[in-house]
Amino acid sequence: MDMKKLLKLLGFNILFVVLEVILLRVVLNNGADLLSLLALLVMSGGAFFGTNYMIINKKEKKKALKMDKLRTVEDYREALYGYHSKNNPFNSELREAVYQLDVFQQREDNLRALLGDEAKNSSNPFVSVSDEVRDVLLGNIKKFLNRMMIIDPNDTARFPMHNEYLHHVLGQNRQLLGQYDSLIIEISQIGNTQEAENLHLDSITDALKELRNENATMGEYGAAMLQSRLDDSY
Repeated sequence: MDMKKLLKLLGFNILFVVLEVILLRVVLNNGADLLSLLALLVMSGGAFFGTNYMIINKKEKKKALKMDKLRTVEDYREALYGYHSKNNPFNSELREAVYQLDVFQQREDNLRALLGDEAKNSSNPFVSVSDEVRDVLLGNIKKFLNRMMIIDPNDTARFPMHNEYLHHVLGQNRQLLGQYDSLIIEISQIGNTQEAENLHLDSITDALKELRNENATMGEYGAAMLQSRLDDSY
């Protein structure tokens, strides 16, 4: 049970008990007979259990996801968790997407720790590459969320199509995080050797360029491919 429901239950029950005590005192002071007292208790009991049942079982309406409001890694994590439910057929993919964000956040913290004061220098090549990794990763998570937004859990015929797309996005992220991890390992070993820095920066920037080119191609042809698959599913 979430905190919001718990607070509602606590507030209602406290208020109910206070009002019930006051009401009983009024009824008894006015000399009500036993039948009236029993009727009052039955109605109060019905109201008590009925209201508690409604509060516990009420389904909270999810707020519409506003993609343009997503800024930080934590924003994206919360958005992913918003789609997680026992009836969602893609919960494992959602968990992996959250895990990828957690891995990136941890690696980014490690990089900043290694760079020390240089982590505040936006012109530092490692900082620039790290920022670009973040942009690509979050861009992919946004595409993941866009797909989650249109998935109909009752339309099982299209699950394979959605599954293929989600796994493609997650696979891109795994590739990028692997390169990012390798870069951080090298930074921890090479010190200030400029030649080694350039070599390993080239490796990850090539990977970033490849992913950006692939995403651009997907953006250009993705709508036509999706429509074709949708047509084939009918």
